[in-house]
Amino acid sequence: MTLGRLTPDRTPKRLAGPFYALFYSGQFVLLGVQLPFFAGWLTLNGFTAPEIGVLTGVALIARLVLGPFVAFWADHQDDERRALAIVSGVFAMGAAGLVVFPDKILIAFSAFLVLWAFGMLVPLTDTAVLRADRNGWLHYGKTRAVGSFAFLSTTLVGGVALSHLGIAAAAPAMAGAALFAFAMSFLLPPQAGDRGGAKPVSLREAPKLLRAPVFVLVLLAAGLTQGAHAVYYAFSYLRWSAIGYSETIIGALWATGVVAEIFMLVAARRLARRASPAFLLALGGAAAAFRWTLTAAEPPLAILFLVQTTHAFTFAAAYLAAIEFIDRAVPVRLVNTAMTLMSATGVGAVTGLATVIAGFVWRDMGASAAYLMMAVMGAGAFFLALIVSRVWRGGRLFE
Repeated sequence: MTLGRLTPDRTPKRLAGPFYALFYSGQFVLLGVQLPFFAGWLTLNGFTAPEIGVLTGVALIARLVLGPFVAFWADHQDDERRALAIVSGVFAMGAAGLVVFPDKILIAFSAFLVLWAFGMLVPLTDTAVLRADRNGWLHYGKTRAVGSFAFLSTTLVGGVALSHLGIAAAAPAMAGAALFAFAMSFLLPPQAGDRGGAKPVSLREAPKLLRAPVFVLVLLAAGLTQGAHAVYYAFSYLRWSAIGYSETIIGALWATGVVAEIFMLVAARRLARRASPAFLLALGGAAAAFRWTLTAAEPPLAILFLVQTTHAFTFAAAYLAAIEFIDRAVPVRLVNTAMTLMSATGVGAVTGLATVIAGFVWRDMGASAAYLMMAVMGAGAFFLALIVSRVWRGGRLFE
């Protein structure tokens, strides 16, 4: 099997779910190391908080700039595995560079590749798995939850391991996970993601999404809620380790949030299909305002663990809202582009800008001020979601 021409696959239908689940697992094992501990590894290698913010922010903003082009290219592949293999190859190359390169500039470039490629890979994988769900090959929620479980296990086991091995072991762990995801991309069955005759998007049609006011409102609401995780994603390790929490406790705090996320993705998937995406968006925004305000107050550890359970709403509810909105409102031929725009805006541009600004706020005004900035973003998402509930009645944006 080669990247240029992938050979026909006779993978049994019953193995589609497990193979996609393993593909997700490689991605999310890396994420389970990167999110809680990568800031500590970068600090060990000479990066300051503003530098970490700029590096992370630039990589995330690049998702918005290049994401639509990657989605357009992926939509025009006759075999969707080709796009997944190439992007996961870039993902693995960047992670390997963290281990190989000693120079700070090359480390920054490798980190950029990892953060950017992950942001491209997840929506492409989500799109393929959603198609496979519609085609009856697997269950989206259960398959995606395996990735969340891999993330959960990594934060727990990784926290204990790094407490003994040291934060320097984070980069090799990330490289191994990314290489595993790259290898798994060659085992995915092509039949599972059949488009059912739907034509890929054309360049002339792509801008239609951004000319639809409701799509832009949902894009901004979901983006603000997801972007409000910027301080948590980039700097929580720095603050919690400064307070005195060990890697084991930090891993457990992250794991608590992921348990709540898994519950929402699996147990509440049916509820999400019945609920309005606008309601889920409003729930996510309100929860973000609540969560980050409490986090800014630096509550006792027991309370902080309870606050972490709101990740079910600040992440999972907003994520499901975007998925449900795209499924109900966007034509099938534009789903890949819409998914990438949502990811590039929320976990890309908005999170990127927030991370860059938060790095300097963190340095000049402290952690609490940075978290309060995130709470304001959540409140903004809540009010935008209320507007969506008034202007969209559940139909297709256009045909």
